[in-house]
Amino acid sequence: MRAFDNGCFFTVLCSEFDVSAFADRWPCFGKRRSLWFQFDKRNGDLVDTNQVDGEQDGAGVVALADDAKAYGIRRLKLRALAA
Repeated sequence: MRAFDNGCFFTVLCSEFDVSAFADRWPCFGKRRSLWFQFDKRNGDLVDTNQVDGEQDGAGVVALADDAKAYGIRRLKLRALAA
């Protein structure tokens, strides 16, 4: 994963390798391709993604987004969201 500071947002890119590693633990995840998630720095809300409906299991994408958010918070040292 890679995290990027976008000012009031932050983005986490999950490479195809990252998604495949996650999907190995998530039965029936679906298509394994790179995904990115963008979060609001104020509250951690997901604001955008490149996920396409129907390509992956929805609950799996939510779980991966949660992992990506936690990674971004740690990597970018966003203390307000870490509490």
